[in-house]
Amino acid sequence: MVKRPISLAISCWFLIISTLSSLVSAYLGRNDAAMLAGMAHGAIPAELQYAILLAGLGITLAAAVAMLRRQPGARTAYLVWGVIDIVLSLATVPLKMNVLPGALTFAVICAFLFSPKSNAWFSPRKAANDACMTPS
Repeated sequence: MVKRPISLAISCWFLIISTLSSLVSAYLGRNDAAMLAGMAHGAIPAELQYAILLAGLGITLAAAVAMLRRQPGARTAYLVWGVIDIVLSLATVPLKMNVLPGALTFAVICAFLFSPKSNAWFSPRKAANDACMTPS
């Protein structure tokens, strides 16, 4: 059986922990005047920004948990949502440089998620071949 790559496990747990901390931060900052003032400068209303934030956090959390459970579609869901999120951010955020740290983090995590070791771990064919090769 192919072992889960350490880089994949660390990436998934990073996503889980950062998503949960972002949820707490969004909840605590929902009535913060400075936060709302900053969101008011965006191209879309603050309520819609919060809806997108919560949807994105839900998708990220579900994808990270599913990846730890070896669901290959979770990587694709994370990748697609990440690209959509970056495009939305670039279209709506007044300071484009604020998108750079998240985009770089996303790129590094995707590099780990789609590395050869991760591909082998997610591949059902590889897992089936390993099962056939175990001694009876």
